[in-house]
Amino acid sequence: MRADICDPSDEAGVERLKATLQQLGATSVGKSWGLGVDLVELQIGQDVLLVFSDAWSIDIKGPEHLVKRVLQLLGKPGNVV
Repeated sequence: MRADICDPSDEAGVERLKATLQQLGATSVGKSWGLGVDLVELQIGQDVLLVFSDAWSIDIKGPEHLVKRVLQLLGKPGNVV
């Protein structure tokens, strides 16, 4: 499942996402870059959450239950795709 989180210039939104990921105990397992897109792999329990960032948006992708939990903790429905 994938969800749009915020615009990368939304400093408050980015800080809320960082705080949420810390609250969930996320640890980085990798980072890559390609064609203007940053991709961070985070381990949360047994699951992996991908965080994509480019000039237009910050998105997350992972197991449905985890994406929904992140959105719940962020306090927003998000644009789930």
